[in-house]
Amino acid sequence: MDDEPNLLDAFKRQLRREFSVETGVGATNGMVTLGRAGPFDVIVSDFLMPGINGAEFLAMVRKAAPLATRVLLTGHASLEGAAATVNEGQVFRILLKPVDTEVMVNTLHECVAHHRRLVSERELLEQTLTGSVKALTDVLSLASPTGFGRATRMRRLATRLLDKIEVDERWPIELAAMLSQLGVITLPPVVLAKVEAGEPLSEAEHAMIDQMPDVAESLLSPIPRMAPVVEAIRFSRRGYDGSGPPQEAAAAGEGIPLGGRILRLVEDFDELTASGMGSTEAQFQLENRSGRDYDPRLLDALGSVLNDDDGAEVRPALIADLTPGTVLGAPVRTRSRKLLLAAGQEITPSLIIRLRNLAATDDPVAEPLIIRT
Repeated sequence: MDDEPNLLDAFKRQLRREFSVETGVGATNGMVTLGRAGPFDVIVSDFLMPGINGAEFLAMVRKAAPLATRVLLTGHASLEGAAATVNEGQVFRILLKPVDTEVMVNTLHECVAHHRRLVSERELLEQTLTGSVKALTDVLSLASPTGFGRATRMRRLATRLLDKIEVDERWPIELAAMLSQLGVITLPPVVLAKVEAGEPLSEAEHAMIDQMPDVAESLLSPIPRMAPVVEAIRFSRRGYDGSGPPQEAAAAGEGIPLGGRILRLVEDFDELTASGMGSTEAQFQLENRSGRDYDPRLLDALGSVLNDDDGAEVRPALIADLTPGTVLGAPVRTRSRKLLLAAGQEITPSLIIRLRNLAATDDPVAEPLIIRT
């Protein structure tokens, strides 16, 4: 990008044999070109331009196209100015004008190679992250269908809360909700059975439940890019008033990571509704608990989400009609009224098999089920 059209045309003629080149006169046109013709491997900007300088422009580019390699052309570089440019725009190369064509071509080849390395590393990282998350959720679904069900309900509610508020980066919160129940795999079978049946727990068993976020944190910490996910789970037991773990942190109110505040609310809401309580009553319980356990803004968002649900359509369905992804509109119970699945549960292939197998027992599922459409 430059503010001299003749210079831009000259660069385009010199480079078009080896590169596909787009130009823009000034920062505004540069951003328009970036949106219209991008993505680009390399972005080159002159330093002196009207309005904002090249360093400021490349800082904007870094936000819009973080993987593009950035190069700055300047006619008067000082050590202090060069340091500021690199820090602001994460510039890969600074070239002094006038630039020889051979130098420019060699630099662009280096920049393209750098860009390809960045893209390759990011793809590898994303594949590693995706594979690790899938393996962990598969383990959770096999070890505890109930824990997996809670995780999917929490993720869905967290997603809907995020739709109601402005959030810059939401994927760590949604992922934290999905992975927050990983600690269930450490529970002894007898404790897991009591949890899934909603039976009272001893003090020692409650201590095991309280350790679940720590287990999830230890499992997730070694995985690349999971730091914000781990942070959300770490603060998921923290009250809005600053009470609760982690004890070494002094955060309260807005100082608690948003992910932790959301997980605290959706997990407690799910615990109440999974026991058979209606969503409106559960909301009332949360709003009237002693102290300030929850972010008031999130409680308002929860009320808005539940109001949206009032208009949701439901219909009866038989187990034979269920397909993966179906969402329950009411709790599923056996004929003896034993609670099996909570309202809002997303049906998975393993759950369909489980419900079908129950048909051969002395206490089969009460049909029809109620599902959302």
